[in-house]
Amino acid sequence: MKSGRLSKLESLQEEQAHRAAYFCELTEVIKSLGLWNAFERSALSVEPTHPVPPSRLGNQISKLTGLTRLGSKHLELKLSLLSLPMVAAFAPDSEAPTLMKGPLRSPLYLLDQLYGFGYFLQRDGKYHNHCFAIDFWQSRLKSMPSELSSALWKNRSDNMLSGGAFAGRLLFDDLVPVEPDPLRRSQVPEVVVHSESHLLEIVTTLKAGSAKLPNVQLWFRGQSTDYQVPNRQELVRIGITPYSNIPESDLTPSLYRKYDAYLERLESFETMLLELAQWVDVAKRLIPEEPLLASEFTRSCPHALSSHGLTSFQRGLLLQQYGAPSAYLDITSDPLVAAWFATHRCKQNAKGQLSFHRHVWASSDPSTWPTIFIFPLVKGAHPFLELSSIIPSTVALRPNRQSCGLLGGAGNLARNYCARYLGLKLRLDPRFVLSRPMEASYLFPPESEDATLTALKGSGFTLGDRLYPVTEVLHKTYADDRSAQELVGQAL
Repeated sequence: MKSGRLSKLESLQEEQAHRAAYFCELTEVIKSLGLWNAFERSALSVEPTHPVPPSRLGNQISKLTGLTRLGSKHLELKLSLLSLPMVAAFAPDSEAPTLMKGPLRSPLYLLDQLYGFGYFLQRDGKYHNHCFAIDFWQSRLKSMPSELSSALWKNRSDNMLSGGAFAGRLLFDDLVPVEPDPLRRSQVPEVVVHSESHLLEIVTTLKAGSAKLPNVQLWFRGQSTDYQVPNRQELVRIGITPYSNIPESDLTPSLYRKYDAYLERLESFETMLLELAQWVDVAKRLIPEEPLLASEFTRSCPHALSSHGLTSFQRGLLLQQYGAPSAYLDITSDPLVAAWFATHRCKQNAKGQLSFHRHVWASSDPSTWPTIFIFPLVKGAHPFLELSSIIPSTVALRPNRQSCGLLGGAGNLARNYCARYLGLKLRLDPRFVLSRPMEASYLFPPESEDATLTALKGSGFTLGDRLYPVTEVLHKTYADDRSAQELVGQAL
C-alpha cells in the first residue's frame, strides 16, 4: 500500500513521506488493539502527529517559524509539529480532511502538544490557531441553551481549558474566597490542609458543595509533587499559546511521558507497539464480554464516539494499574487513598518491583507541598468511568483496593487534556500526618490475592528485557518513619 499512501503525502520531503506512510499503515493495527481515543477523534492515541525524527525536530521548528530560539527550546516549551495528512489518515472523520481542502496546504505546522492547538502563520504575519481536541466540549455545547453555548464559544480556549477552575469556584465557594481578578479566577484555587481530620472536614464540605449541581461526583488524585507545565510567556508575547498566561499543573498520562524516545527509530516504535499489543492481548483474555457493562458505558458516556469505547477504558485500566503506560489518568474516589499517594514516594527497579517511602517535606512554599487534586466530574458529561462500570471487581483486586477510576480524553496530540477538569488543589501542610496509613501491600496486593497479577506474571511479563514489566510491591518496603514528619511539624 506504500505507493497509495505516498501519493497522499507528496508535500512532505521524501524521507518524511516514507515515515509518514509507515505510521499510517499501522492505523488499523492500533485501532484493532482498542488503543484509540474514545472521546476525541483528532487527539489520537499512540499515533505520531508528524514524521520528523526527534533529533531533527528542533531544526524543523526553527525553519518553519523562522525563530531559532523556538527550535532550540522546543523540548522545554513542549512544542511539536503537526502533519494534517497524517491526522487525516489516522482520523478520516475528523476536521483534518476538511481543513486540508482550504488554504492549509503546507506539509507541517506548529503544534502545542499539551492542549492540541495547531498554529498557522498567516499572510498578516500573525499566528492563527485551531484546536483539534474539542469534539467532546462541542458535543456538550449542543445540549446547552443556544445563548449560553454561543457565549461560551466566543471565548472557547479559556472556557474550555479553565472549565474545571470555574466549576471549582462555583461549587466550593464555602471554602474558596471570591476572586475579583479575572485572570486569577481562571487559575485552579488552592486550600491548605493541616491534618487528616481537617482533610475529612474539607471533603465533607466539598461534597455538600458538589450537591449544588446534579450528578456531580468528586474524584481525587494524590501526588507528592505538583508538576507544572513550562513557563511560556515568550510564546504568549509572539501570539502563540495565548492561553498559557496562567500557571497550570501538568497531568500528562503515563503513555506520553517517555513516548517521544520511541520515535527516533521505527524499530523502537515497533517494539513499543508490540509490548502494548501483548498487554492488550492479556487484557482481552482477563476481561469477559459483559453486555451490562457495555450498556452502562453507553448510558454514562453519551458523548463518547462509540460504545466500543468501553474496551478502551477496560484495557487502559489494566495497563495503567499493572505496569504498562496508558492514555488515561488514574483517579480515586477515596480521599485517604489520594492522601497516601501524596505522602509517599515510589521507586521502580528494572524488574518492575515497587518500593514506597514516606515523603517528608518542610518547605515554606505551598506549591512544593504534596497535593491532592480534586476533579468535580459530572456523570454523563465528562470522560470518566468508575471501577465498577469498567471491570467486575473479581477480575482485578489492585484497582478495587485503590477505589480506582479513569479520566480519559487525552491523546498524543493533546497530552494535558485532563488538566481542564481540575477544580481544586489541596496542599498538605508539613504538619499533615495520616493516623493509620495503609500498607503498600494492601493497595498493591500480592499474586496470592490478585488473580490479574498472577495471570500477568504467568504470561511472562516479569522478564527483565521488557519495556513494561508487570509491577508488584516489595514486601515491607519502608519503615514507619511517621515520627519524622511529626518532628518536622513540631519544628515548624
